[in-house]
Amino acid sequence: MSLNLKVAVIGPQDLVQAVMELGLKYEGFTMIPAAYQHERDTVKLVADLADQADIFLFTGPIPYQMALKIIKDKPMVHVHYSGTALYKVLFDLIRSGVLHAGDTSGLQISVDVLEREEIEERLSEIGMSDNELYVKSYKVGQETDELVSFHHDLWTEGKVKVTVTSVTSVYERLKKLNVPVYRVVPTRSSIRDCLNRALLEAKSLKFSSSQIAVGIMNIDNFMKVSKEVSSEYELQRKKLVLQQILLDYGEETQALIKWTDGDEVSFITTRGIIEQTTKRFQEAPLLLEIMEKLQWKASIGIGIGRTANEAEGKAREALLKAKLSGGGNCFLIMQDGLVYGPMGSELILEYSIRSEDPRLLSIAKKVGLSVGTINKLQSFCNRLGTTTFTASQLAEGFGITLRSARRIMAVLEKFEIARIVGEEQPAGRGRPRQIYHLTLEGAGHEQK
Repeated sequence: MSLNLKVAVIGPQDLVQAVMELGLKYEGFTMIPAAYQHERDTVKLVADLADQADIFLFTGPIPYQMALKIIKDKPMVHVHYSGTALYKVLFDLIRSGVLHAGDTSGLQISVDVLEREEIEERLSEIGMSDNELYVKSYKVGQETDELVSFHHDLWTEGKVKVTVTSVTSVYERLKKLNVPVYRVVPTRSSIRDCLNRALLEAKSLKFSSSQIAVGIMNIDNFMKVSKEVSSEYELQRKKLVLQQILLDYGEETQALIKWTDGDEVSFITTRGIIEQTTKRFQEAPLLLEIMEKLQWKASIGIGIGRTANEAEGKAREALLKAKLSGGGNCFLIMQDGLVYGPMGSELILEYSIRSEDPRLLSIAKKVGLSVGTINKLQSFCNRLGTTTFTASQLAEGFGITLRSARRIMAVLEKFEIARIVGEEQPAGRGRPRQIYHLTLEGAGHEQK
């Protein structure tokens, strides 16, 4: 399989250069160097390269963690800093006279980013024990100033004789403060491992992007809305607007548009293009445009498959879900049964209509609901950030009627998978809403 992917390499200048040199041996990669002066420049570099890069490669875990907040639709890998990289630092300590060859007495040392267990293991392997070791692991969102203070304070208090950091900006700051500091850099084997992972991501991306995507769209209650139009001329104008919207969408997505005799339109394109136009299955721009320009509600089902027939079958399933959710929605079903939807809503669920988990299968069989519904409940709780909610919230999240949501909760309550833990008074008049707590963990097993 021929690859032609752009890999953005982000990190300090020397490490970017090291990755670039090794990356030249990988066919199908076009390497884009993006060196920074400080880790905080990562966000700007990522934003600048968002439209150019297919894959982001970071030379360390800190810029990678920073980028996680803003990169949602592209593969990312980073070079791992293992305890093995400490060997070079220990060699540098010997060369500079801080440590003498054969000296097995303990070190007074502070280290960041690396894990304590890894450091102790490496020191033990070379016969160094009884070390006074101070370790500060990196936490997401942590400012590098904290790492500078950590090392500087220990040194000024006389608790350590040498400091070791994996962060370039911390290394530069400590040097200016005249603190004896050594920098951990990843080994060439770690860089090669990272490039190999990027290659696997590229192959996976290439394969998945070329899968066939079929979309089926129709206007909800078309007969009813067409009768509400003031005249036949007005209806024909609206149809022309709809046709133009779909032609523009077909051009944008490089899709083959198929018009049927009825009110249904289908289109065939690739998964990669659908991922791009929907911001990784989060948005539904076609539905939004139809609503804005025509004030018509439409439903769309998108299916992904290895063949056109398989993709169309998934699209039919997805369209049915969109219709059953009240219409005006877009659902997508992957080849493996993973469902995304309603796309474009505030609460997009991601769940599978299949499961091989005996616990979930047992719950589904016990309560008489499909395993897809049980998976959907788990996804709903994950997106909501809590297992406590009302039937009204469930109805909105599932895109079903309040009556159907209450029926689901009543079934779950009957089998003690959900229980009422309180109630809330809605704004204005109306009966109090019952608040349920869902317990899927541990459920599904008979009590003995």
